[in-house]
Amino acid sequence: MKINASILLGTLLLLLSSQRSPAPIQETQESPSPSPTPLATATAATATTTPSVSLSRQEAARLAGTWSGKIKFGRFGDVEFTLVINPDATSLIQKSQRFGERAHPTNVNAGTLSWTAGEKSDHAWTLTPNPDGQTALTTLKLPSGVESTAIFQRAQSPPRRNGLGPRSKSHQ
Repeated sequence: MKINASILLGTLLLLLSSQRSPAPIQETQESPSPSPTPLATATAATATTTPSVSLSRQEAARLAGTWSGKIKFGRFGDVEFTLVINPDATSLIQKSQRFGERAHPTNVNAGTLSWTAGEKSDHAWTLTPNPDGQTALTTLKLPSGVESTAIFQRAQSPPRRNGLGPRSKSHQ
């Protein structure tokens, strides 16, 4: 019994005197630079999503309006589209019989309007008005790499009466 007690006491002393393993070494990552103030973030986000804010009224007017035409759309062949671009040229509504009607934000760079469409926003479109202001070169690049071009026509404005808009009435 004395031997069992000695072994037990010796084992206990051995366990109590052993050193604990150090904690695992963890590298600390440098903290990221301080985040910008909420106002700066909001301003940056606005600038990113609407670069057309600095677009001149004249340039926006060259792009704004309704454009229509047919463009080769992969295996679907020629598809007719109507593009209704808002007055600021910051968004458009794209319409077709085959694909329905969808709104898209737009960007303007060097007089060319661009946007993405498709279920995965992977169809890249551009519209560049020609100097005549009534036609525009339109391009479509599909995810497969196939690129199509077409000339779209600006829709005619409603006729003006006596230099006034269609809703205006002349004074008698």
